Amino acid sequence: MNRLIRSIAGCILAGAALVSHAAVLPEAKPEDVGLSSQRLARLDATMQKAVDSGELPGVVILIAREGRLAYAKSFGWQDREKKIPMRNDSIFRIYSMTKPIVSVAAMTSDSVSPSNGVRPVSIANRTQPNAQMSVRLSTS
Repeated sequence: MNRLIRSIAGCILAGAALVSHAAVLPEAKPEDVGLSSQRLARLDATMQKAVDSGELPGVVILIAREGRLAYAKSFGWQDREKKIPMRNDSIFRIYSMTKPIVSVAAMTSDSVSPSNGVRPVSIANRTQPNAQMSVRLSTS
């Protein structure tokens, strides 16, 4: 669970860093871009729980879809000791983001085809140069 939350937080932080350098996005209601406010509320609860338990000091989540910002929320502390609250425009020093960024790239690439449900995705690996993985799409 800890690893999952940290991976999610890393991906979110990477996305937030990229979005913060982009042009200002127009805002939209989650439902207007195909997102569920109820599911985003579950995300709120999960991130707040991670902050309250001390697992993460603070989190910023920005979700854009169809070129519109559908969700922006911050949790916890930018500086816990100084009691500076996290803000949506907080700046982060990000270390070792290779795995989350590559994972997001693999998940969003057109290597996955909805027509056949399973498509091999090549993996760059020095020890096994011909290694591949498959991604199965769920229809539910």
